[in-house]
Amino acid sequence: MKKYKLLSWIAVFISLFLLILPRLVPICDGLTKTGSPMTCHYTYQAEFIITLLAVIVSAALLVLRTNEARLLAGFIIILLGISSILLPQSWAIGICENGSCLKTTFFLTIGAALLAVTGTGIVWTAWGSSKDS
Repeated sequence: MKKYKLLSWIAVFISLFLLILPRLVPICDGLTKTGSPMTCHYTYQAEFIITLLAVIVSAALLVLRTNEARLLAGFIIILLGISSILLPQSWAIGICENGSCLKTTFFLTIGAALLAVTGTGIVWTAWGSSKDS
């Protein structure tokens, strides 16, 4: 049970880090030739929604009591981490070629991968404790 709580708190902290990351390492604020925002703007709008969901689900892990709910929440955290990794890819929404966007995406990819690994640990821990019961 202590592993589960530790992994839940790690998921909360990683999710909060991903939520404030564009404020710490800002994305570019450039415009295209037509005057509309660049694709990185739209990518990080979508990333904000995904990481906000990750914060909510991670915080919910701290109060969930049944193993089935913990398994589901851990699986959702894995999916949110994978989604955060995929959004900046050029075949998804994509980012521009400016240096600040690439730096933000680098840290986002590391954080999202850690979130997905933490979600895997949560699923593993919840699965193991459900088999013991």
